[in-house]
Amino acid sequence: MSEKEILDKIEKSAAQEKIPESIEPEQIKRKLKENQKNKVKRRSGITYYGAVAAAALVLVIGAAGGIHAVTGGGTGLMTAPVGIEKAASGQKSDEGSEGSSELKDGATAGVEKNAQKKDAGSLYTVAKNYGEVYDAICSGSGQEKEADGIAVAEGDSSNSGDAATYIMDDTSDTVDAAVDGVEEIGGTQMIKGAGAQEGQTAADISSDTAKQRYSGTNLQKEGVDESDFVKTDGSYIYTVSHNEILITDIRKKALKQIGKIQISETSSDRVLEMYVDGDILSVIVESEDSGLEMQADDTENYTEDCFYYFSEGTQTQVLTYDISDPEKPVKTGCVTQDGRYQTSRKIGNIIYLFTNKRISMPQQTKEEAVTEENVSGWIPLVNDKAVDAEDIYVDNGGGGSNSLLISSVNVKNPDQVLDNTMILSQYVDIYVSESAFYVYQIKGSWNDAVTQIAKFGLADGKMNAVGAVSANGRVTDTFAVNECEGKLRVLTSGQNAVSGEAENNLYLFDENLNLTGKIEGLAQGEEIYAARYLGNMAYFVTYRNTDPLFAVDLSDDKNPKVLGELKISGFSEYLHFWGEDKLVGIGYETDEKTGEHTGIKITMFDISDSSSLKEMNSLVLKDYNYSEALYNYKCVLADAEENLLGFALQSYGDEESAAYLLLSWNGEKFETLLSQNLTDQAGKQDASKGADTSAYRGIYVGDMFYIVSTETITSYDRTQEYCVKKSISFK
Repeated sequence: MSEKEILDKIEKSAAQEKIPESIEPEQIKRKLKENQKNKVKRRSGITYYGAVAAAALVLVIGAAGGIHAVTGGGTGLMTAPVGIEKAASGQKSDEGSEGSSELKDGATAGVEKNAQKKDAGSLYTVAKNYGEVYDAICSGSGQEKEADGIAVAEGDSSNSGDAATYIMDDTSDTVDAAVDGVEEIGGTQMIKGAGAQEGQTAADISSDTAKQRYSGTNLQKEGVDESDFVKTDGSYIYTVSHNEILITDIRKKALKQIGKIQISETSSDRVLEMYVDGDILSVIVESEDSGLEMQADDTENYTEDCFYYFSEGTQTQVLTYDISDPEKPVKTGCVTQDGRYQTSRKIGNIIYLFTNKRISMPQQTKEEAVTEENVSGWIPLVNDKAVDAEDIYVDNGGGGSNSLLISSVNVKNPDQVLDNTMILSQYVDIYVSESAFYVYQIKGSWNDAVTQIAKFGLADGKMNAVGAVSANGRVTDTFAVNECEGKLRVLTSGQNAVSGEAENNLYLFDENLNLTGKIEGLAQGEEIYAARYLGNMAYFVTYRNTDPLFAVDLSDDKNPKVLGELKISGFSEYLHFWGEDKLVGIGYETDEKTGEHTGIKITMFDISDSSSLKEMNSLVLKDYNYSEALYNYKCVLADAEENLLGFALQSYGDEESAAYLLLSWNGEKFETLLSQNLTDQAGKQDASKGADTSAYRGIYVGDMFYIVSTETITSYDRTQEYCVKKSISFK
């Protein structure tokens, strides 16, 4: 059978499948064209549009009868319940909202299947053996079971999310771990006493950099580190450039490349991000090898028994290096796991690596496939060993053949995997706190969407399920999910069953995912665009043609209350606390009548009185119409203590241009400290990179400020009105 005949067969079969209107091919094309035309990204449902596009591809491919490793028949979406249902017991809660279904008590901690892993309610259950995994892959994609054992869940993903700020001090012989003595100051993490990394001694810190503050990666959750392509330890800047890690000496205000790690010379390998912790550098690398294959007993004579699948050999590695001598880094270990990189987190010395892997059905029979010699041919591998069956969770809602693989590694023992867990599920988003990680996914269409959430506890690298819940609506912002003192808070947007209008909800859960309180039906006709939590307060922005900022008191988790609401023009896509009494919003100014975007808008809100929110001042940048910082918080430098707010912006017109903007707040309005044209800077190497605002980071170390990209580093003297001092290019 020719390639054209195969594609025609797939297209014909796909045409017979019922696909939700929202992800019809023409709808997807329209959305992509609009994005391309406007060059503006709107994140709805976090990775919603990305997931929708992926789902559309899966549906089209999976629609061909019998295609395995994708979907079988139908959409695979669970019909969402009108109300909120609890995971296990079915007891009624003390409270319920008029017009909603009864609240039922929270998800149980899970039924222990074995000594290692517990069930996540009945949403994800531990596989008894590989045969059960095999069956789930075969039939799960096409199943439309209702997942019992789910209750309301979700919240913002960070109390501060601010850039971690460190103070370097040479008064002690040994610098304590950064996690010791952490104090939240206006949402910025301060390391008291010694700010360098764990194990670093005073002798390691040169006299001119001692006692200097330096910026870190902007985090989703305080105390949970995140990887990025630029890092600094106050003495050196580490940059991912192509397939290398470049080490630049910035001591004594120098700017000199002194070290280089050649990670890979293979074009299929991609060096993605890294962590720097004292003398330890951890690098995340993805190796890709994929293609479409056909499996059939007789490829010459195509029958309905033939099926196609994507054979995917992609692996993700965590490579560890000793950088005690930055000029001569030494590789100390490597951990490898199957799948494409989704994200990672670092808590203390432990890195948690999350990858996605589609599992293709083995060619053997079930009896043959589950044998010890064959199981590694279809079960994902971690350090070349198949994940044990008792570490695999099966999605009872019909997760299909996609898997989320999570492994933990201690950077002190970089060749060893502490624990791993695999979840058979559709694509999920992830939120990680210091003691747990949550995976959540949207089921249903816009008018009946439910967000399913499962909690997995973390303890010294070990992972185990706690339970599962579901929430009406869907999470539309990264920071809408949050854990505080073990309690989960979730903001969702959905559709009113009666009026058909959009509405928003807040759900609160205790440590075991018991629903304790809720508010439903907020801001009808609007959708949540940005959210943030600070202690027992939640702030979120909804939008139609104006931008209402809401403040909600969560101190009584059985009875959360809306305290204040402020309406201004435009809307914020990203919120960041500026001390304890102010909140910065970054988003778009819009025409109140037409909703047309008229520029990037930066607003300072006064939240000192939550019942009387105020707009202190707004800065509208009419010459710019996009910034990656609106959707990727790692792109933002926000430090109230240093009075610095920085990010890159883009403009689209006859000619594309980009600039890095650094602002300060003088108490009444924003002032520009630095506006650097990035198009000219990038033009020296590659003009196209000048318009990519995701490729730049702004960092400070003491009196110096740096704009860093994968191609260049430029330094500016903060004591001399940010005049340019030096620039180096990577070749």
